[in-house]
Amino acid sequence: MKKHAYLIMAHGSYEQLGFLISLLDHEKNDIFLHIDKKSTFTELDQQKLQEKVEKSQLIFVPRVAVYWGGYSQIEAEMSLFKTAYQHGDYCFYHLLSGIDLPLQSQETIHSFFEQHPDKVFLTMMTLDGDKENVDRLKYYHLFGRLTPRTFPGIFGKASFKIYRHTEVFLQKMLGINRLKRDNLTPIKAANWGSFPQDIVKLVVESEKQIEQTFKYSFLADEVFIPHLLNQKGLLGRLYDDNLSYDQKEDFQGNLRYINWWDGNPYTWTDTEKDISDLEEARNLGYLFSRKFDISSSPILKDKILIWTGRGSDSV
Repeated sequence: MKKHAYLIMAHGSYEQLGFLISLLDHEKNDIFLHIDKKSTFTELDQQKLQEKVEKSQLIFVPRVAVYWGGYSQIEAEMSLFKTAYQHGDYCFYHLLSGIDLPLQSQETIHSFFEQHPDKVFLTMMTLDGDKENVDRLKYYHLFGRLTPRTFPGIFGKASFKIYRHTEVFLQKMLGINRLKRDNLTPIKAANWGSFPQDIVKLVVESEKQIEQTFKYSFLADEVFIPHLLNQKGLLGRLYDDNLSYDQKEDFQGNLRYINWWDGNPYTWTDTEKDISDLEEARNLGYLFSRKFDISSSPILKDKILIWTGRGSDSV
């Protein structure tokens, strides 16, 4: 019996994370967890999370200090991919954030992926015509820890904008164009996705190439896997290759229902509208969603328990 590997990136909200882990606990799943090294994470936190599993193995992977937009995001993902790949032979690897939740039972999820064993599940987006996004690849981002979130509030965003504008301007003056030099294609996808064994093998074996290409790129976590697939002629294996423009009518090929049109992204609540939207997403075939805050949404939490086949079980 081949199992599934759930790869979770988290940086806090451990009650929420524990709820997610409890819903993934299944004899056909192993769960791999990366906690941002910048986050406080005690032995008691670890023990409480470990208590959420009875049937799965919960494996804590080597921690990376993650800085949004920098290469450290890829390093954290690689820590998950490598640990899981070396641990076992899984039919699928599902990359989730700690504030995701499943919308379907594990039996439904397993059955679905058994019907699509060779597919890659990504939400594809375009970089074409978006100058700022193309510049992610075209020019170096030399200081990976300097991002719009390095400093709080408007000051931080303004400081980064000035820095990035200067960085790009100087590289233009020097004639730098990494798109031509490194033969990079303007392509991106949401970093959250589901991948069969051979794709994860390719990613793990390409670690050095990925680092050489993207170490000094900005927001390359959305680029490195689709770039690798494109380079190897594997984009034809996408479950859905339609481009998403973060609009409600767009289908998200990674089967994660993420509401970008009401937020950045929007956090689901107990309102009838939100619950109705999530029920509609389930009917459309979505398997996961984000963002959630179960501490302030007890009605939605109960709905999730029912949708995932856990009834009214306490967690």
